[in-house]
Amino acid sequence: MNSTNQILKAEIHVHLEATITPDLCRNLANKNAVNLPNDIFGNKYAYEWANFYDFLKKYDLVTSVIHTPEDYFELTYKYLKDCAVNNVIYVEAMISSTHAKEKGMNYFSFLEGVYKASIQAEKDFGIVSRYIMNGIRHLGPESVYNTAKEVLDNPHPCLVGFGLAGDELHFPPTLFQKTFDMLYDANFPITVHAGEWDGPEQIRKAIKLLHPKRLGHGVRSIEDSQLVEEIIEKNITLETCPTSNVATKIYPDYVSHPVKKLFSKGVKITVSSDDPPFFNASIQGEYDIMKELGLSDQELISLTRNAIDSSFCDKDTKSKLLEKLN
Repeated sequence: MNSTNQILKAEIHVHLEATITPDLCRNLANKNAVNLPNDIFGNKYAYEWANFYDFLKKYDLVTSVIHTPEDYFELTYKYLKDCAVNNVIYVEAMISSTHAKEKGMNYFSFLEGVYKASIQAEKDFGIVSRYIMNGIRHLGPESVYNTAKEVLDNPHPCLVGFGLAGDELHFPPTLFQKTFDMLYDANFPITVHAGEWDGPEQIRKAIKLLHPKRLGHGVRSIEDSQLVEEIIEKNITLETCPTSNVATKIYPDYVSHPVKKLFSKGVKITVSSDDPPFFNASIQGEYDIMKELGLSDQELISLTRNAIDSSFCDKDTKSKLLEKLN
């Protein structure tokens, strides 16, 4: 595979807690006295999982070793350092205050760990990062509402958007309309996981009810040409994650994945690694895949431009990042 290492990259769909490597997972488990089952570490992937719902369980188990703001600092700094090696200039990662609170941290302390690492990584490697707070579908509408309300009531310089993640099939957009109306009224940027596991009808509902500027995955929109046109017309960006979708068997292989077709139709797409060690993914690998699918270097740079242009960071930061691509 031809490496795309020289291409400047950006990643706007990655779950920060799920970037934890097996080595860091073991180290934090030892430090925080967490007993992990031996069979959690896999052969095919860094962590063993059987299907999406098993993946959600293993995700919670693996990330249960993150207990302190210092752990968040170490996790964040390591991930950003790895990104910088692969010529990533901007990251917008999703984070979870509900996870942090389960481990005894509060909203401010866990954010401070992330923020300090972000500042240090920018100083050390030149990589810029911002963060999106996620509400978790399968924790229910009240949990998502409370998470969003806390974000709106407590602005933080590293927090630039709000997302909805988790079990798409059993927790449809209608459950979360109140929360996302509140965010929309506050002019707070929104991204929503939709069109990964469920089809076009739920994507339509997500667009209508939840006011997203971006859709996490969104790839099953390809099943409805009118929906694809609506996405283009409304300038909604799709945060695609091809390796993730192939690993979870939504598509059997990269040739079958609709990312190239969506790109060719004029949909504004980006590529990202989602939950890297769970799928043996990396942002470098996603760009390599797109090159294998036939994108030129200029088209690869357009993916980076899409990510930065669609990012939720401030205009000055965005302008400086876009200048690097010229």
